[in-house]
Amino acid sequence: MKINPKLYAVADSVTPVETEEFDGRKIEIYTMDQFTGIREEFVNGKGEFAVWSSQDGTNYRVFIEDGYYKEVKELYEQPVNKIWVDFWDTTDNVSKKFQRFFIYPLMGLAIVLAILAIVFGSMAGSSAIVFQWVVIALLVALFIAMIVVNYRTKKVIMDENVKSRQLIIDLFGEKKFDELTDRQKAYMDQYMDNLYGQSEEAPQENLDAPAETEATDAEEVKEENKEEVVVVSENNDEVKEENSNGEANDVSNEVEESKDAELLSESEETKEENI
Repeated sequence: MKINPKLYAVADSVTPVETEEFDGRKIEIYTMDQFTGIREEFVNGKGEFAVWSSQDGTNYRVFIEDGYYKEVKELYEQPVNKIWVDFWDTTDNVSKKFQRFFIYPLMGLAIVLAILAIVFGSMAGSSAIVFQWVVIALLVALFIAMIVVNYRTKKVIMDENVKSRQLIIDLFGEKKFDELTDRQKAYMDQYMDNLYGQSEEAPQENLDAPAETEATDAEEVKEENKEEVVVVSENNDEVKEENSNGEANDVSNEVEESKDAELLSESEETKEENI
């Protein structure tokens, strides 16, 4: 299975910090500090502290943020990596199976129907119109079927991910696993706090699976939108307060100017009386 193949090629001439070999596979581990721009792209930009890559589905390269690797190195040792390699193999097999038996046949059928619609559409008569509508209905049905198949594929992969995570829990024991994930989360939170500050939302890495590329949770988006509304509301209140203060200052200035004018007028009248 190909995973971030372009990233894999970046390390062709770089020596890994760790190399693991098992079952005819090779896993090379690199720290992101060995490269330019990888930390900024994946950690700072996407919240991914460990990124897997492969060009052939047999050999893998894992790019890990340096401090994060030191903090939870046990999560990237051979027993755990073997579980994830098996997961990638299963994912690859599931994807190919669904493509071969569902996606490709459905796409082929859709193309055939589209061609028939064009051919019969050029013919006159009510039967041609009926046939066109039938073809359109079939194309819609095929489109829905492809969506369902795609959903089913993702569901199977998610189930396999849960199984892999459970294997890792069984490997460490629940207590040790919880300790590792707590350290993992604490390091990520501290890193993002240092990077973005306490008040800003930072991207979070999925703790249940090694990062490939990633995705934003709907609830996080809602929370961010709520925060934006609060910020806008506070800013509006500040603007109103500033406008209010500005108006008050203007009124005060007008009163002072009026008082000065009255005093000047009184002074002039006094001079005239003395004269």
